[in-house]
Amino acid sequence: MVIAVELCDHVHVYGMVPPDYCSQRSRLQRMPYHYYEPKGPDECVTYIQNEHSRKGNHHRFITEKRVFSSWAQLYGITFSHPSWT
Repeated sequence: MVIAVELCDHVHVYGMVPPDYCSQRSRLQRMPYHYYEPKGPDECVTYIQNEHSRKGNHHRFITEKRVFSSWAQLYGITFSHPSWT
């Protein structure tokens, strides 16, 4: 994303869910983390576990989305499918 905002006047991002996605989604609605592992770990369980882990090299998805949301207004980033910011 950093390279994109440096090189482009406007960045259009497709398929990235908003930071509050897991709080909006019903816990009964299970979604696999990887599309190619339909019986793999749940997407939101993975996001939340990684966000709160203290050990290891974890991708903090929710924090990342909050940062991107704040960048959207500063750097001309649009999020689509789903639309957010």
